[in-house]
Amino acid sequence: MQTFIFGLTLGLSIGPIAILILNQSINCGFKNGALCGLGAATADLTYAIITFTFGSVLISLLNNHMDIIPVVSALILIIFGLWMIYTTFRKKEHKKAGKYSLTCKFPLITTYGLTIANPLTIIVFSGFAGILTAQENSNVFIHALVIFLASLSVQMLIALAGSKLSGFFSKPITLLYFNVVSALGIIVIGVSQLF
Repeated sequence: MQTFIFGLTLGLSIGPIAILILNQSINCGFKNGALCGLGAATADLTYAIITFTFGSVLISLLNNHMDIIPVVSALILIIFGLWMIYTTFRKKEHKKAGKYSLTCKFPLITTYGLTIANPLTIIVFSGFAGILTAQENSNVFIHALVIFLASLSVQMLIALAGSKLSGFFSKPITLLYFNVVSALGIIVIGVSQLF
């Protein structure tokens, strides 16, 4: 039960990945939003398997590099946010609602990479790994699967909410503002990690 609640809270945290999933559902439809959600949940599964299997080793490794991980992750978020702004204004595509984002082309892969690079994910999993690795007789793969399913269910709800909100964002100028605000939100999260 503790693992399922951890997976739910992991998925519910409103950060750059949730903003990305919502944005892609609005811009590209539920399918792309769902693929973004699957990418995020798969990254959570990857971290779960790694941290639960090699928890104590990973924690000591992360502690040795905690100064560089947030910087690199923050730079990735900032670059991605800038890329979102660039693609929003590229070729005056903001005059029509449509599929123009990087994640519309590669939703699963892009979101997986961004989730893997998210410093919050790294820190949260290293903390939870310490709790789980302290428990004896715990099945790593069952815990990882529970986290994946909990995270995926939340990501799908976010994608569904975005696809239902797409009617609200049917005006191109509204979509333009939402895309820019979403991108700026991701950039702000990245910048805040630097400081």
